[in-house]
Amino acid sequence: MDHGFLTRAKVYFFDLDGCVYHGDQLSPEIIPLLGRLRQLGIDYAFLTNNSRLSAAEIGGRLAGMGLEVAPECILPVTDIAGRFIRDKYGTVTVKTIGSESLERGISAAGHRTVNWDEGKADIVVVGRDTAFHYDKLQQISSDIRSGSRLVATNPDIYHPGADGIKVPETGALLASIEAMTGTAAECIGKPEPYMFLYGMKLFDAVPGSCVMVGDNPDTDILGSVRAGLKSVWITNGAPGEPSVWRREPGEDHFCPDVVLNSMEELCRLVGGL
Repeated sequence: MDHGFLTRAKVYFFDLDGCVYHGDQLSPEIIPLLGRLRQLGIDYAFLTNNSRLSAAEIGGRLAGMGLEVAPECILPVTDIAGRFIRDKYGTVTVKTIGSESLERGISAAGHRTVNWDEGKADIVVVGRDTAFHYDKLQQISSDIRSGSRLVATNPDIYHPGADGIKVPETGALLASIEAMTGTAAECIGKPEPYMFLYGMKLFDAVPGSCVMVGDNPDTDILGSVRAGLKSVWITNGAPGEPSVWRREPGEDHFCPDVVLNSMEELCRLVGGL
C-alpha cells in the first residue's frame, strides 16, 4: 500500500484517549511523531469527543504528562457544542446535562442555559455526566416528550481508561434517555461530520489533504471516511482484520487507509524514529 500521503498531508487530526495517551500516560512515540510533522511543515490538532473538559483544561492535562500544546490546537466537543447549536438553531435556551465546562462553552456561544430541574428548554444537550441519576432521567424524558430537542455531544458508549478499564461515556447515558422517550438524539461529535468540517475550516484544508489518526473505528475512522479524510486506525493490539469494520446490510461500510498496531509504527512510517 502507498503510504506517501502520510508525509504529503497538510493537517493531521489526532484522537486523544487511547491514541495520544492511555490513562495518565502519553504514548511514548507521540512527541517524536509531532516533532517530525513539524519538520515536514504539517499542521496538527487534537479532535476529541471529550465532553467534560475545555481545550484549556485538556491542555493542562497534556502538559502534566509532558506534552505542551497550544489551546487552539485542541478541539473538544465541549467547546464546539455551542457553535453547532448556534449554527443550526440560532441562539436558544439550552439545558445542559454534563460538566460545568460544557455548560460554560454553550453559554459562551450566546445561548441561555438552565439547570436540569428548571423549566423546559429549547434543546437538551447530553454530555458525559458523572453525576447522572434517576431524577435527571425522569426530568429529561419529560422535557423531550414536551417538545425539547435532544442533542448529544457524542455517541461513545465508553472510553478506554487505565489498565484497560472501560469508562462509561455519553452514549451509555444517552441509551437510557432514548429508550425512555423513543427519540433518537442528534449527535455533534465523531463520527458525525461537524467536528471534521470545523477542524478543516480552521486550517483552510480540504478533506484529501487531512489525516485522522484514532483508535476507535466507529467514531474516528467511520467519521473520517464519511468526511473524505485519509484515516489511520491505531488498533492497540486489537484485531485489525476487515471483519472489524465491515457492517451488516444497510449499515455504513468503511475501511481505514492504514491499519497499525501502535503509534510507534506510525512514527516510523513518517520518519520520526
